[in-house]
Amino acid sequence: MNLVKWFRKNKTKAMAIVAIGTLASFMGLGTFLQYLGRRATGLQKIVAYFADNREVTKYDLALAQEQLRILRMAGADALLRNIGVPLFNNTADLQPLLLGELLFSEQRTSPALVNQIQQMIRTNDYRISESQINDIYRRSMPSEIYWYCLTNEAKFAGLRKSNENTGRELARAIPRIREFRGATYSQLIGSVVKQSGIPEEKILTAFGELLAIWEYAKVSCSSEDITSSQIMHTVSRERETIDVNFVKFDSAVFAETQTEPNQERLIEHFNKYKKFFAGVVSEENPYGFGYKLADRVQLEYIACRLDDIAKIVTPPTHEDAEEYYQKNREQFPEEVPSDPNDPNSPLTERIKSYAEVAAIISKGLLQNKIKSKAKSILDEAKERTCADLQDIDTVPEDLSPEELKQRVGDYETAAEELIKKYKVKLYAGQTGLLGAAGMMADEYLGRLYLSGYGGTFVGLTQIVFAIDELGLSELGPYDISKPRMYENIGPVRDILGRIMAVVRVIDAEKASEPESINQSFSTSTLSFETADEQVNEAEPNIAPKPDLETQDVFSVKEKVTEDLKRLAAMDTTQKCAEEFIELAVKNGWESALQKFNELYGRQDEQDSNDPNVSDDPNATNGLPETFELVNSTNLRRISRETIGRLAVQSENEPGSRLFVNEAQIERRFIDSLYWLVPQDSNTVDIVPLIMEFKPNMSYYCVKEIRIKRVYQGEYEQSKPLKVYTQEHIQSQSLAAVHFNPENILKRMNFRWVGQEEQAADSNQPPESEEPS
Repeated sequence: MNLVKWFRKNKTKAMAIVAIGTLASFMGLGTFLQYLGRRATGLQKIVAYFADNREVTKYDLALAQEQLRILRMAGADALLRNIGVPLFNNTADLQPLLLGELLFSEQRTSPALVNQIQQMIRTNDYRISESQINDIYRRSMPSEIYWYCLTNEAKFAGLRKSNENTGRELARAIPRIREFRGATYSQLIGSVVKQSGIPEEKILTAFGELLAIWEYAKVSCSSEDITSSQIMHTVSRERETIDVNFVKFDSAVFAETQTEPNQERLIEHFNKYKKFFAGVVSEENPYGFGYKLADRVQLEYIACRLDDIAKIVTPPTHEDAEEYYQKNREQFPEEVPSDPNDPNSPLTERIKSYAEVAAIISKGLLQNKIKSKAKSILDEAKERTCADLQDIDTVPEDLSPEELKQRVGDYETAAEELIKKYKVKLYAGQTGLLGAAGMMADEYLGRLYLSGYGGTFVGLTQIVFAIDELGLSELGPYDISKPRMYENIGPVRDILGRIMAVVRVIDAEKASEPESINQSFSTSTLSFETADEQVNEAEPNIAPKPDLETQDVFSVKEKVTEDLKRLAAMDTTQKCAEEFIELAVKNGWESALQKFNELYGRQDEQDSNDPNVSDDPNATNGLPETFELVNSTNLRRISRETIGRLAVQSENEPGSRLFVNEAQIERRFIDSLYWLVPQDSNTVDIVPLIMEFKPNMSYYCVKEIRIKRVYQGEYEQSKPLKVYTQEHIQSQSLAAVHFNPENILKRMNFRWVGQEEQAADSNQPPESEEPS
């Protein structure tokens, strides 16, 4: 074929070949082939934007994913977990630790590490809530998105690590990491290079990006300086203590003698304070009156006592115990002198004989059988009472509480059937409406828990108050699934090993003002009959239903009446306190206490048949005196920062409001004691004296008070370490904010292409429907 004719016929193809050749020579063959590969696979397609409309391509995210893969292979997560805080060698640095959890935890479950982090927060006084830690594990994007954002954020701040510096830092750090078992830098990185074929330079580049992210986090979380005034107050509150001797005069002692307030006064007082929770003290409400009802739940339960289950369990035989011993002999070691005749000889380990541990093994096997039997019975109760969802087409999660209520089995019926089947005593019933604080204080409900993932323990109170209807508590990613109304929970166990139960939430009330002063409701909890109560002779295993008239009931009106009577008794309380002081000065404190306990002390009648009641007429029989001299030593002031930290750390715990309020009141009490002492003195010249304390509606007769102050030399000596500690606490506390997944996306303004187009469309005016 003639070359000229061929060129004329295929000139388009020829020009393309020339263009490609020119481009290849300009870019270099290797880069050109990468370019062709990216074009062929669509890696240059723009998929997202960040910062000021900078483009993110598929290739960028693929590269980020590759770098994370390299870091995982090289053990970067172990490295980040083992970075310690200078001057605090036993404390892990929370910044790299949370960074590692953000980037690498999706490859593993780490409930033990989550518990370790929570313990670190409380031990080191970090101002971090449980939900902030949980948020680290609730990522809305794949890890490479956060990696891409964080690496670019560090670059924008001008933070970069050369491969040379990165290599030196890794060489120092790697031999110290326990998980690497003493491997050197060359051994660890060399093995990664050998197994994966990834060049060492590429590994160092990825680690350099990681270290730059951490460097930027340290800068960002340490931007606020601690002032000298803050340090001075911190040292003062931590080092100064106060000792005080006092007798408390509580208005409750004298309230019973007050006349009943009339209806008009009751309603006036109720309306004034119904918007407050009880115990919230302020200038507007100095006594902390409050009648707002807290979030409450009502539970239904089937419960058993393990002592009752033990009656239907066959004890293990000697053969069972010996078989267990033979299979688990290593569980019974002890150290004994190597020379039996010389107690000071070196110790050696030996395994105890079967005879020595037979009783222990038999008892343990019996307890395991009892618990296993109780669990199997309650598991059967769950099966009999769970919702019947076989005939529905909708997703179970879409069913309303009322629909679930119609489909669940009856607890009392299930309990009666199981009682007849197993010939064992069970208890079925319903509680009243219970607040979180009341549940935690209850002798039964407060001790019940479930085991979460990885051996964590989750209290029943935290579980039931996490339902969507309340959302008062939060369950972490390694706790348990959030329950729904009418959904069986359990079997829950008692930490003392006495009871076990299956429960479900059948009602929930959000915190609200009472409907009226006449509102009341049951606050009964689990009911187990006492030994002297009769049971049904026909069905001896069926527990009697609690008498409605004897149930615990909370009455708003009774609470308002109690508060008004105590308030009315404040004048009487003050006068009695003044009389006590006069008598104490005249006849001595012991004589005055004896006199006032005779006049106003407890007059409770005691059963003479009670073995705890002494025949000695001068004995106290274990009852505390109404008035006693209290000696409180080494009281420390509580700062607002401490209260704030407590509030943050416990914000997702049901009932935390009560604990924070109590801490606030304790802070006010200690501050009130400090205010009695002049600033230029360590004690009060004129004692005894009387101090009114409205939050407790009480007066305190103070016999002696003394402050152990911090002097200038001690302050100057402790100041440097205190500055470092406070800055460390502040920096570590901000780590949870800095590495919050959603905060990272917001800081870098990361959005997918679809989001960008939707945002642009929302800013466009709607098109006119009229003809042009």
